[in-house]
Amino acid sequence: MGSLLSLLRGGSGGHSGGLSRSSRETQASARFAKQFNEFIFNLGDVRNAQYVEENFPEGNRILRVGLELLERVSAYNDGSNEVRMAISQPTQENEEAAWRKVGPSVALLRECFEFAQSVEKVIPDVLEELSSHADDADPQRADRNRGLARLLADLMQNAFAFDALKASIPAIQNDFSYYRRTLSRSAQTQDADIARYIIPHDVSNQMSLFYAYHNPMVRTVIDSATKFAQESGNQQIVLDCLSALAAGSASTVKHARADSAKSERMCMLVLVTCCILYDWISPKGVSDAQSGIDAKAALDLVSERTLVDSTPADR
Repeated sequence: MGSLLSLLRGGSGGHSGGLSRSSRETQASARFAKQFNEFIFNLGDVRNAQYVEENFPEGNRILRVGLELLERVSAYNDGSNEVRMAISQPTQENEEAAWRKVGPSVALLRECFEFAQSVEKVIPDVLEELSSHADDADPQRADRNRGLARLLADLMQNAFAFDALKASIPAIQNDFSYYRRTLSRSAQTQDADIARYIIPHDVSNQMSLFYAYHNPMVRTVIDSATKFAQESGNQQIVLDCLSALAAGSASTVKHARADSAKSERMCMLVLVTCCILYDWISPKGVSDAQSGIDAKAALDLVSERTLVDSTPADR
């Protein structure tokens, strides 16, 4: 961490030909540090969201869909009473009533599952852009990196929010369990109101695996980022990027350099996101003595603040 903080205080070496991979990674880390330290203090500026909207439309679309889904999940229509009645008194009337109740809810859960698949696809694109070796002379580098860092933090914040909602609504798991138990029988129905909510068995099985985790959306982000880092051959460069982002965010908060309370909160969300991703991507984890992130310092900053609840990211 000491070398990374030194880089944040200034100094990035010039690029020359014929460098070893280790040397290129060191210079990349220096460039990351310089660039991120320049922009991190105003991470909450609305222009960052505007930059993503204009230049990274797919990421912006996915975030918008996520916000809308969070609003709908927060108003989840609990089918516990109907399910309980159908289990205790399994008449056709009660079972159909339960299905009419849980059907729309499971359709919503399917949308959330498909949204997670979209997040899984976009995370590598965000990391690829963030960890690419932008020329220091690029006039758009600050806007680009700030916007993408904000997008990454927003995606993680909404993943936190979704998982917090899931944990606070036991009916989600209960309704889906009942749905799966009775899926085969209900698939034979001639009732159009019930048939419209029939999900193919393979999709139902995938959804079951997804919702079995207590933090399915955060896990999706982590697994996608880890896979990208491992398969792209850029693991160390991605770790350097996360380290520099985390250090810049921590320094901004510690020294009260954020230009607004919103920017400070976004810096903290970036810090938490980077720590989590680093911990999974690095073979030795974020708490290792050679980690590029000072985990103890990050924990001290986080413990002083309330960061994550079931509130969607504010764009």
